[in-house]
Amino acid sequence: MEGLGPETTAQLATVPRGNTQKHVNRDVLAYLLRHQGARLSQPVRWLDLPCGQGEFLGQVRRFFTQPQLWGADVRTTPPTTPKDLAGYETADLSRQFPFESGPAFDVITSISGIMCFANTAQFVGNCARRLRPGGLLLVSNDNCLSVRDRLSYLFSGRVRRFRLLFEPDEGNFQLVQHQELKRLFDINGIRLTQVVYTARYTEDLLYLPLALLLWPWQWWQLRRLRSSTGRELREQLFGFKSLLHRHYFFVGEKLESSAE
Repeated sequence: MEGLGPETTAQLATVPRGNTQKHVNRDVLAYLLRHQGARLSQPVRWLDLPCGQGEFLGQVRRFFTQPQLWGADVRTTPPTTPKDLAGYETADLSRQFPFESGPAFDVITSISGIMCFANTAQFVGNCARRLRPGGLLLVSNDNCLSVRDRLSYLFSGRVRRFRLLFEPDEGNFQLVQHQELKRLFDINGIRLTQVVYTARYTEDLLYLPLALLLWPWQWWQLRRLRSSTGRELREQLFGFKSLLHRHYFFVGEKLESSAE
C-alpha cells in the first residue's frame, strides 16, 4: 500500500474482515498507520465502540503496541482479544455511554456500529464529550449513495443494506446519511478532516456504466452548491467513489475550543 513498507503491506493483507464489509478494517488500519502513526506510537487511551468480540481491537494491537485499549458492547462477556484489554463495560450505546469517569480518551473508533443502534446524535455527542481536545474520532458506516443502493431504492423502496420489513431484534436498522453524520461532527466540535471510501467489490463494476452516466450530474451539483463545506471535503464526501464503494469512514479531530 502506498506510503507503507512491504512488510507492513504484507501484514495488512492478512487482516481478517471481522464484523464489517470487506477490507474496512484493513483500510482503516492502513490510514491510521500512514497519517497517525506518530500519535499512535504513544501510550494513548483508545476506546472502540461497539467492540464486538474484539475483531478490530485485536488487529489494532498487531500494528500499535503502545496504546491502552478499551472497549464496550452489549455483550455481557468481554472479548478474549486483545488479551491486554485495559477495560471493558457492557453498555447499550443507544442509552448510555461507558467509562464516564476517568481521563478523557485520545482516540475513539466506531467500526460499522452506528447502523446497529438508535440515538446517533447522542452517541456522537458523547464521543465528542469524552475525547480530549485534539483527540481523534473515526466512525465508519455503510454507503447508501452507491448506484446499487439507488437502484435498490428505486425498485424495492429500500437501500440495499436494510430489509424492507424489520424484526424486533433487527441487527442493522439505523440509516445515517453522510450529511447527517457530518452535521453531528460539526455541531459537537469535531472537525471533519478526511472521508475515505472502502469496500469495493469486483461485482459492483457491473454498475460502472451507470456510474459514468450519473457522475457528470453529481459533479455539476457539487460545483454549484452553496455550502460552508469546502470544495475538497465535499468532493471527498460525494466524489465518484461514492457511486461504487460500499462503505466509508469519517476521520475527525476535536477542536481545542470544544474543551469543557
